[in-house]
Amino acid sequence: MRGKRLLILGCGYLGRFLVADAVARGMKVLAVSRNLDTLRDVEALGATGFCGMVDESAWHDAAGQDVDFVVNCVSSAGGGLEGYRQSYLKGNESLCDWAERVGFEGAATYTSSVSACGDAAGKWVDEKSCPLPGNERGKIVAESERLFLERMTASSKIVLRLAGLYGPGRHLMLDRLKTGPAELPGWADYYLNLVRIEDVASSIWACFESEELSSELFNVVDDQPALKGEMVSWLAEKLGVGVPDFVGASSASGVGSRRLGEKGPPANRRIRNRALRESTGWSPRFSTFREGFADLMD
Repeated sequence: MRGKRLLILGCGYLGRFLVADAVARGMKVLAVSRNLDTLRDVEALGATGFCGMVDESAWHDAAGQDVDFVVNCVSSAGGGLEGYRQSYLKGNESLCDWAERVGFEGAATYTSSVSACGDAAGKWVDEKSCPLPGNERGKIVAESERLFLERMTASSKIVLRLAGLYGPGRHLMLDRLKTGPAELPGWADYYLNLVRIEDVASSIWACFESEELSSELFNVVDDQPALKGEMVSWLAEKLGVGVPDFVGASSASGVGSRRLGEKGPPANRRIRNRALRESTGWSPRFSTFREGFADLMD
């Protein structure tokens, strides 16, 4: 990949990580973000930054047509469901407009979310057996996947449904538990599907390096989903704090939550990563939350 040109749309937690990884691989990176502070960070890493909204067309000319790879990893623009529509639907519309205009035929990846997969009462599901989402947020995400796969002109167009993302600098539950709370909002008896950021990056590179993929949707999760209560108990033990009780309600503040005021427990399903493994040879370095959090305790 050395010398290849990569376009990254959205420079949040994942986007910044990908910039550093791509520059280290010798790639030429153009990063589009609405956040000036973020752009200063990625430019310091060696990328070229462009300040603009992904759902608008101002970045199209900056990208030009000399692009080999694209990653759309934009996050919600905020403002509830309208922010989801703006970032995910209109953002992909803008990306596909650019691709059609310049005749892009390289490889493109859209990092979606397992929120596009509905509730399965704790059963194992894969890309083909995932129930439809039961809330508006999930429906918007699923619609954005369809839009990308239907309109993108790339020779390889891949949707990666990311599980709950964590890693260095992003470990909210660990931070909460360090304060020794007696109670936590939410529920203990549903499965968490998680993936560490390094494994997301390696899944993207695996898709780009494959010569067999054309139009695909893959789940990106670790090998073993765990009940939330199981994970919290393990973390609390490792931290030497008491195990908090779950109060059975969402956080009133909404801080750290992307559920947009949805009532009741989150979707309960265990999501398989078999298709990505078999299609690309990818496997997660952090196979469960135990390996994933071990070096974050410090």
